[in-house]
Amino acid sequence: MKKILFALIIIFISIDSFAQKTDVRVEIFDLKEQVAKLISENQRISDELRLTTTKNENRILDLGVKIEDLKFEINVLKRIVEDYRNGEKKSNSNVQNSTSNQVNSSKDDSSNLTTESKSKATSYSQCSATTKKGVRCSRAARSNGLCWQHGG
Repeated sequence: MKKILFALIIIFISIDSFAQKTDVRVEIFDLKEQVAKLISENQRISDELRLTTTKNENRILDLGVKIEDLKFEINVLKRIVEDYRNGEKKSNSNVQNSTSNQVNSSKDDSSNLTTESKSKATSYSQCSATTKKGVRCSRAARSNGLCWQHGG
């Protein structure tokens, strides 16, 4: 009887340890699945971060280009205003200094000023290229009618 009882205890312990081993194996399998999910989630987040970083770097570069364009346009406008003011001063001094040909001289000065303004306006005119959006480029053109980006 003792032998049977001892055999039953050993069988019970064996079954219990087998069940525990099975539970541990299931937990290990579940943990491996969770690790695999975390690795794939980490990879997805890393890819999104790289993409976002690249987009932001491109935006920064685009803004830098736009800033440079605006600086160029400001300088062009400053030159135009300066030339206009200088032209007005020359025109006024010529009118005040002339005695006999006031009417003719003022007409000549204003026609010269108009010619100068037109030539400067054409040299600093709008770029004639079309953007990707299908609208005309808004940058100032160089001598060939195109801005720096479109081949000027």
